[in-house]
Amino acid sequence: MTKTIAISFLIAAVTSFSYAAEKYDTKALRTVQKMCTSCHGTPFYMAKQIEEEDWEFYFETPGKLEKMHKDKPEALASLKSSLFKKRKDRMLKFFIDNSEFSGAVNGCDANFCGTTH
Repeated sequence: MTKTIAISFLIAAVTSFSYAAEKYDTKALRTVQKMCTSCHGTPFYMAKQIEEEDWEFYFETPGKLEKMHKDKPEALASLKSSLFKKRKDRMLKFFIDNSEFSGAVNGCDANFCGTTH
């Protein structure tokens, strides 16, 4: 009986901790940090600059991101990379979830702290 209660409690604790630990997609956050931070600042700062509809427009209009970054060779290389192509949908969801009117206000944690722009 005691083992059953302990196992049930352990499963509930692990499940709730793993859910609470990630308020956002850390893989998308890391990708944005790697590819965009040098020009645009931190991912959350970047996401808050425009609205959800604008993020969708930029990501879903073919060639729009490339046209916006045409004078920046480093940015074009990032947009053409396999990593960007593979994680484009996750990055878009991250930007939408943290966009200007999303209501998300992320504080300091192990992945992000402060704003550099």
